[in-house]
Amino acid sequence: MKNEKEDRRLKMTRRLLKDALVELMKTRSIHEISVKKLCETADVNRSTFYRHYESQYDLCQEILDDVSAEIYVLIERRPAGPNRLRLLLTDILTYLEEERELILVLLSKNGNLNIGEMFSKIVGRLIQEDETTEMAAYCTQFITAGVTSIVWLWLNKEDRRSPKDIAMLMNVLFLHGVKKAMLLAGRDDLLDSM
Repeated sequence: MKNEKEDRRLKMTRRLLKDALVELMKTRSIHEISVKKLCETADVNRSTFYRHYESQYDLCQEILDDVSAEIYVLIERRPAGPNRLRLLLTDILTYLEEERELILVLLSKNGNLNIGEMFSKIVGRLIQEDETTEMAAYCTQFITAGVTSIVWLWLNKEDRRSPKDIAMLMNVLFLHGVKKAMLLAGRDDLLDSM
């Protein structure tokens, strides 16, 4: 019973620190956030912070790792099938929308640059890139930049399209390229048939 209580306390402390970091990153860069300010915001002692993390960067990396792990769970859960990519993109976008505040902070200028690397790994997994050639890396980077920009633009809109709509657009971009996507962008009725 004691271990269960300690485990709950540990989880609560970590949650308070993560929430405090995200709150502070809304207005300042992670480089401008001191451990002292983070602990004050979370109402946690500095010694408690250092029992869990080495720095604010370590805490931010754990947040990125949590997001990444959630997305990988979605990837693993989605069975193979003819519409797997579109359905998987819908799952991921639904998750990102549910975590909108966090994702917008991570993608903002105040966020951690490691999010780009995280998205690169995820995009590589989505497009099942087995190639490790230089040209494949360029392609993955191009797609990652596009996906990141779409997610940023989409999540910043208050009156935004559904995750399913954005997933259909991304699916067309992945499978048919920019030219076809631009042709279909003005024709929502055609997107539904893809």
